[in-house]
Amino acid sequence: MTRKAGPGRVIVALVAYAVALTAVAWRQSTTRETMAEIDRLSRELAVAADEREELARELAGLEARRWVVEAADRRLGLRPPSEAEVVIASGSLR
Repeated sequence: MTRKAGPGRVIVALVAYAVALTAVAWRQSTTRETMAEIDRLSRELAVAADEREELARELAGLEARRWVVEAADRRLGLRPPSEAEVVIASGSLR
């Protein structure tokens, strides 16, 4: 005995098909949004890495002896001692 598809089964099948298509469309749209967010964050991360490298180079320059000596002279009026001003003390003071 074979059953014929009644109008109820056809409607259920069409509703199931529509729900499946809607689920696929929703999943694709959320995937696109997620991928766009990942791309945006990747670009921000690249910019942050570039800024970090630039700051590291600037910090290395600020830690350089030449810059420290120039800043000490300019801000505080300090300068490296001349040879005549250097006094070597013996280490036997106790």
